[in-house]
Parts: sequence; structure tokens; C-alpha cells
Amino acid sequence: MNYGVVLPIWQLTIADAESLTTRAEQLGLDGVFVPDHILAKPATTQHYGGHWPDPFSLLAYLAGRTQRIRLGASVIVLPYRSALVAAKAAATVDQASGGRFIFGVGVGWDEAEFMDLRLPFRERGRLSDDYIRAIKAAWANDVPEYKGDYVSFGGATFSPRPRQRPHPPIWVGGAPGAVSAPAVRRCAELGDAWHPLGLSLDDIEKGFATVRDLAARRGRRDALGLAPRNLLDLTESPKGSSRAAFQGSVAEVASDVRRVRTLGAEWMTFDLPRAGVPAMVRAMERLAGEVKPAAA
Repeated sequence: MNYGVVLPIWQLTIADAESLTTRAEQLGLDGVFVPDHILAKPATTQHYGGHWPDPFSLLAYLAGRTQRIRLGASVIVLPYRSALVAAKAAATVDQASGGRFIFGVGVGWDEAEFMDLRLPFRERGRLSDDYIRAIKAAWANDVPEYKGDYVSFGGATFSPRPRQRPHPPIWVGGAPGAVSAPAVRRCAELGDAWHPLGLSLDDIEKGFATVRDLAARRGRRDALGLAPRNLLDLTESPKGSSRAAFQGSVAEVASDVRRVRTLGAEWMTFDLPRAGVPAMVRAMERLAGEVKPAAA
């Protein structure tokens, strides 16, 4: 099992993000992930905050400050950028990191942000599907060609291509706290791993079974992984039957990790507590030093 943490970059300085990433690497964790917004509209600031560094730039910087740990997005909102711009940025991060980039993708949720960016909110799913196909095509050849509903290109060099072959892993996220049918279908058809956010263990199991069933119909069943994302909420005392997934004592959280591993998960990614950098560091230390051994 690989363990990753998602940095709440909306409340961190660049220096904070660097220190947390280098500490995660020192602790032997396997990945650090960052989310994505361009404009922080009221709904975004209400749930998160207003400080959103560009994820590709930040990950490229963190690549230069680390040597082993995987660096990923959880998630890049595909409609925000042209497919070729996103493909070039992701390829550059993969090259800068020596092939350590994980490309988490989603379609976005804040309609007001889409409006300000002059993007078609109601078309974001179809647009994202086309973008994933276009990005894969751009990565596949030095002089790629693609013709889709929203993106078409050809007759030009695309370089650098990603270091990883055939491309960095594409993790497909969905709506928080729900098994999103479009995201499940998108993952089964176009993704490398399902990356659900904030689901119960039962929903993770049911959702991944659906992903695998849909993928099998397309001849892709064995190509798909599972990489859930949940809040890490460690408590000193057991929480019992009323607890949320990955909430409770070390033994309880380790039991949850073992369950998702039996489902086929190779990664578990955790949101860190939003109680300041010292609390985030302590959570990572407990994840690496207590949960990881207990779940082994």
C-alpha cells in the first residue's frame, strides 16, 4: 500500500507546502498531492479559502526540492485550461520530477468560477472526456494528431513528452461524498485509477465494483486501480460503530486501510487536519509511524 497526503494549499504558504512535502518524504510517505482552483468564488472561499497557487508550477517546484516522493494533483479541473496547455504543463512536471507525477483529474463543481472563466459549465463532462483523449494523443507522439468535439490539432511537434510511458497515471475523481455515475464511467473508459473523495467504505466497495464492471465491458478491467481520498481523523480513543471511514484510533484506521487494500487499492490518500502546520506534521508522523505499521 502506498500512502499519500493532500496539502490544503488554500491555507498554506509556498514555504509551508515545501516543508510539509520534504517532511513527508523524510517520513517515508509515498505521495503529496495538491488541489486546483483558479478563481476563489464565494462558494470556494466558504468551503476552503482564497489562496490557490497554480498546481503545476507548485508541483514542479516541489519536484526540485525532493528526490523520491510522488507528486500529484488531486485534482486538476480539466475544463479550466486548454487540453494542450494542461498536457504541456503535466509533461513538464513529469520531466522535472524524473517521472514522479500523478495526474488526478476532475470536471469541477463551482459554477460561478466557470462563468468568470467563460467556460460552459453544463458541458464540462463532455469537454473533460474530450480533453483526456486529446491529452493522451498529445503525449503519444512527437508530432501528434487528434480530432475531437472540442479539440483538434495536427502537423506540429509536441515536446517534451512525459517521462513515464505510455503516460503519467490518470486518476479520475468525482463529486465529494457521492458515487458520481459520470466519473465512474469516465474512469472505466479513460482512467488508470478511480480516486473517489470522502466516501464510506461501503460506497468505495460498491463504486469500485461498478467501475470494474464497466471497464470489463470495454476490455480494461485489469488496467484500473483504486486510490481513495478521505480525511485522516486519528483519535486517542476508539470511536466505535458510529465513526466515519478513517476516523478513530490507529487500530480502527488501520482496519479501514486493510479493507480498501483487499478491494484492490494500491494507494490511500489522506486529507490532513486543517488545524495549522504543526497538526498536519503530527498527522503525517502518526500516519507513517503508527498507521502504516499497524496496517501492514
